[in-house]
Amino acid sequence: MTRARPMTPDARRAAIVTATLPLLREKGRAVSTREIAKAAGVAEGTLFRAFDNKDEIITACVHEAFDNAGLLADLAAVDRGLPLRDRLAVAVGVMQDHLKGIFTMMSVLQATGQPLAHPTGADAVRRRREATAELDAAFVDLVGADVEDLRIPARDFLAYLRMLTLSSVHPMLDGTNAAPEALVGVLLDGALADTATPSTRGKK
Repeated sequence: MTRARPMTPDARRAAIVTATLPLLREKGRAVSTREIAKAAGVAEGTLFRAFDNKDEIITACVHEAFDNAGLLADLAAVDRGLPLRDRLAVAVGVMQDHLKGIFTMMSVLQATGQPLAHPTGADAVRRRREATAELDAAFVDLVGADVEDLRIPARDFLAYLRMLTLSSVHPMLDGTNAAPEALVGVLLDGALADTATPSTRGKK
């Protein structure tokens, strides 16, 4: 019988972070290391061989929540055979879920006494720009040849889509939590009713 190979330290840390994220979104800083160990399926002492303390686990979880790797993989998996409208709706739904996860965790952590200082400095700015560029590139790839049907540059279109998606779920912007199809429809079709004639468009 072949023995399972032991996890590498990095793999163990990643597994603990994955198990901890749902607990943080539910309990915030109040989550105990015993609960984390149980969720990760390890002994409590194993946590402290992977991390120095609970604060380090929480910090790793915050970094993981903001990481774009999983989001980019989900966007890459969207069926390119779907019509543009449907592809974008699926992608917006993926984005909304990603953002909701971040906002939920931040709100619960702050409510339970965990300070969340926004990273500053040139390196932090560079990483945010790189993350935005990666996300834009993923959406450009998603739009594909249909970019020829847009009347505005793809980057502008995607900036509007990103703003609409963010505002739809941001807790401080009174987000409407609009369905992805509705957001895509407004951006692709505009807000005027289909019955509006060319002569009445733009008039109050």
